[in-house]
Amino acid sequence: MEDQRGQEMTRAAAAAALASRHICFLTDVEGNWNYVRNFVRQSTCLRLTPTHDAQHPQPPEAVETDGYDEDLELNDDCFLVFGGDAGDKGGETLKCYEQLVRLKKKHPERVVLLAGNRDVNKMRFTSELDDSEMGFKTMAKETSEGPIWVPEKKRFTLKKFLASQLVAQCAASGQPVETAEEELVQLQNEELLGPANTKVNRLKWILEHTMGSQGDFERRRKELVRRHRSSLGESATISDDAVLQSFMESVQEGGVLREYLELGSLAFVAYNTLFVHGGLISGAGNGISSLGRVPDEPNQEYRSVTEWVDKLNAWYLREVRAWIDRPLWTPDRTTRGGNELLKYVLPGYPASVVMGRHLEKSGMPTELPSDVVQRLSESGINRLIVGHTPHGTCPTVIKQDPSEDESLTAAEAGFAEVVMCDTSYSDMQASDSRGRAASEVVLDPNGHAHVHGVLENGRPIAFATDDPVIGQMLRDGTHVKAKLSDTLKGQEDEYLVCSVENGFSYTYHYRKRHELQELLK
Repeated sequence: MEDQRGQEMTRAAAAAALASRHICFLTDVEGNWNYVRNFVRQSTCLRLTPTHDAQHPQPPEAVETDGYDEDLELNDDCFLVFGGDAGDKGGETLKCYEQLVRLKKKHPERVVLLAGNRDVNKMRFTSELDDSEMGFKTMAKETSEGPIWVPEKKRFTLKKFLASQLVAQCAASGQPVETAEEELVQLQNEELLGPANTKVNRLKWILEHTMGSQGDFERRRKELVRRHRSSLGESATISDDAVLQSFMESVQEGGVLREYLELGSLAFVAYNTLFVHGGLISGAGNGISSLGRVPDEPNQEYRSVTEWVDKLNAWYLREVRAWIDRPLWTPDRTTRGGNELLKYVLPGYPASVVMGRHLEKSGMPTELPSDVVQRLSESGINRLIVGHTPHGTCPTVIKQDPSEDESLTAAEAGFAEVVMCDTSYSDMQASDSRGRAASEVVLDPNGHAHVHGVLENGRPIAFATDDPVIGQMLRDGTHVKAKLSDTLKGQEDEYLVCSVENGFSYTYHYRKRHELQELLK
């Protein structure tokens, strides 16, 4: 009952804060503050203001380089939903988390922080980097054999990683590498591996081979150097142990990542729109949908979306609290606080709003199954907005074709579209895989969704998602992604269409509206 009352109060506060405000959706910044800056340049809801922080004064050149002198602010007539995955792959993970947490604390009723897999999986640090977990014979199975969610032949185990570290040391000191490889890599002798079995190396292995955070150890070092440059001087250096300490402090009491998780949730509903990090399905097919399902109630399937969201968020908060209360493995290494939430964000979890994916294996968009559409429509939900899965140079709209859902009556067919907003691979030629591309999705108080921004080549886009050609599949196998906004007055509207092969190979074309009409017939 306490959870229910808390959810009702939270929902009431959010409803009051929403009154006549526009909702901005930002997601998957993944530690890239430059992307945040590009996004804000396009935004009608967010802005950047100078930081006044005596504890972290920045040199004048920082204004033009890394943006560390800036604070993220929310306009008075706006509401922000952040879709999750605030850190990991960019050079400003701490900055991104700090700014989002700061904004949530400043406007608790006008900011929603959804938890993504890259946010939640850092809960592992408290158990997997504890002193009690450092022994080869006592460590948890997930550590000794892991990552167990990766096919065994593809795993880069901890022992293999430690062996590779010692091999590298041998090479650096002039010792015969061939002998080291035979002894360490093939035999993986625990006694010989002992000197490399440090918390620093354990963290490097976790980041590189179990979290998809390749390079994040060194990126954190560079971020710490920037932070301490004013006090340590231009020759500032940050030790491995200081980097380790930074990661650990982030998940301890008062740490910014822990605060993010405590302030977070898994789902949010506003303006007839459902927001989650990943989605409701796991690709095309008849797999289990996460809609209506709460992990600790396997035999219950909630029909009301609002009730389900409340239950799911309450479960999430219980898991976060369990992690805080029991941050270590149990003595038999079978479980730890928050372990069910950690499982919920793993690849392959059967019904997770965090790990959902609305794409076919080819990488092309896929519609929702008719039963999911019906249940969303029954609850008055006509739109789903997600992040998590990168898809091209701008947000992707997936229109639900009611003509294919013959089981639905006209009254039931209220659900119209999915909007996918992760564009973290918008420009694979750019050093950050994003380039200049950035687009904002905004919901107005009437529930209409609008997209505006720039593509990786600088061309501007602007459209309402209910444009009848946006989000449609064409007869030539392409998908209508966006409407260009740089056509001159009197010229025919121009659209961006794309096709995807092998999950990652994108081909783009520009087409006039009359061409689209022909391909829709």
